[in-house]
Amino acid sequence: MRLKGIFNRDGGTFKTTDMDAFSGLAANIFRDAGHEFECAVVGGGEIADVIHKTVDAEGFDGMIVGGGDGTISLAAGAMYGTDKLLGVVPAGTMNLFARSLGLPLDIEEALMMLAGGKPAHVDVPTMNGRPFIHQFSAGLHATMIRNREQLDYDSRFGKISASTRAWIDTLRAIPEISLSYECAEASGEGKFALVGVANNRIHGNASLFTDRPQGGKLAFYLLKAEEFDSVLGFALDYFSGRIEDSENTTVIETEKLTLDFHSKGIDQSFDGDPIEEVRHAVLEQHPRSLPVIVPANSRLV
Repeated sequence: MRLKGIFNRDGGTFKTTDMDAFSGLAANIFRDAGHEFECAVVGGGEIADVIHKTVDAEGFDGMIVGGGDGTISLAAGAMYGTDKLLGVVPAGTMNLFARSLGLPLDIEEALMMLAGGKPAHVDVPTMNGRPFIHQFSAGLHATMIRNREQLDYDSRFGKISASTRAWIDTLRAIPEISLSYECAEASGEGKFALVGVANNRIHGNASLFTDRPQGGKLAFYLLKAEEFDSVLGFALDYFSGRIEDSENTTVIETEKLTLDFHSKGIDQSFDGDPIEEVRHAVLEQHPRSLPVIVPANSRLV
């Protein structure tokens, strides 16, 4: 294949990596596997522009993108709907999408796995037409993200620690979201502390990534804003990776969902980053709409 690499030098792991040496290693690995390969190392402030220009260019089959989940989300959104393959080098702190694809988290091992990998297609949902790969959230989780962004961390464990402190701050003032929702499986309205829509269901992990990226469904999570004990119970389930088992959480699987937020000033996030408030949201799953590179022995096709 003809591949182009784009590495975000401000990604967590890349901050302490000799990027000239890593770029050379990447070129050798892909070329030894029979691919054409060229790459660019850019800063976080340039990454969006470089990704979009690369996607619009011709003469290549896939893009190998290295960085954190924000960089990977940006690349996936840009490549959604194209026939270009996305390869992920997990250089961030959490690397959720790489985990979903079954890629190794060591950046050199990831290069070798991608060079010998195979194409597959995974799901990409949209919110008001905007693609995402992890989740859209409002309330508790989005407030935690906003609080965490005000803290300093430079590693995966630092981010986990920062998330813990951010949760403590968040639980001091439980949000109350007035919401109505409608999908083929259910409809209703009420007041909720958390509203989340994930790219397929999340099972048994506290990192909030799906292990079924071809499930073909949105997973709609609701936590009622009635009692502090139920919210605290959710937070404990979140940390232990058991939100699917929590009696305090309602989960609905659907292909298309409409949300109307009647409250104002509610924190919202999109793939782990805070966003400007959305009052009306139409979310839809697009099964197997993103071509990716996965390990050769992956069950994904």
